[in-house]
Amino acid sequence: MRKFPLLLVWAISAICVVQSKGVDFKTDFEDKKINDWKVFDEKSLGDLGPSSWEIKKGKIKGNALSQSSNIWGDKTDTVAIGTVIIYTKQKWIDFVLEVDVYANDNDGMGVVWRFKDLTEHYRFFTMIDSGNPPNGERGPWRKLEVRLGKGAGEKLPFYKTLDTEKGKSYTPGQLTHWKIDVVGDRFTVEVDGKKAVEGKDNRNKEAGYIGFTLYAQSGVFFDNLVLTDTFPVDPRRGFTTTWGDIKQQHITK
Repeated sequence: MRKFPLLLVWAISAICVVQSKGVDFKTDFEDKKINDWKVFDEKSLGDLGPSSWEIKKGKIKGNALSQSSNIWGDKTDTVAIGTVIIYTKQKWIDFVLEVDVYANDNDGMGVVWRFKDLTEHYRFFTMIDSGNPPNGERGPWRKLEVRLGKGAGEKLPFYKTLDTEKGKSYTPGQLTHWKIDVVGDRFTVEVDGKKAVEGKDNRNKEAGYIGFTLYAQSGVFFDNLVLTDTFPVDPRRGFTTTWGDIKQQHITK
């Protein structure tokens, strides 16, 4: 019997294990499993809330994930922060996320990913309101941002902006569709089938949670959430990185 080098056998096994971790996730919230989600309200807010997340019927067919409190901050209203809700059952690195969104209000809302806590994550965030502009930037706009981490991410400016699309956001009372493609250190966001913002950052490389974030947004619904795991199922995007990680782990341990 031909014997394979131990490192090769170990590496092949490791690749198979890593590849088997890919998990797709979708929900239309008809199961009403709100306990699978965890809420994080920011501290030192202008409006302390608390937030009011629930699954209920709304403007999108059937049940949806909704939030109705006007929670917002910070106290100076310089940065658009408020409340975050994350899905706790799985973490992801690379993925494609799609979701339908309907808002009654005209303030801030978005998606977070690679979420570790309130100080470490990425977010796509969009806002209309031009009368109460965080950081002096009058809406409408769409942004791709990274929270600045422990210490820096707990005080102004909280986030670093990776890309901005000015003059566009969403329409209150009208359904919109978001698509977010996360591949390594590159992020692309499409709104209603058109590219909105894209950026690059490598400070948060580990798997994290996904979820939604709101600022002064009372009356919003998220539904038909579909997440397709792309790490490392697609060898064009994940295999090389995974193989490199495996070799590095073998060398350093």
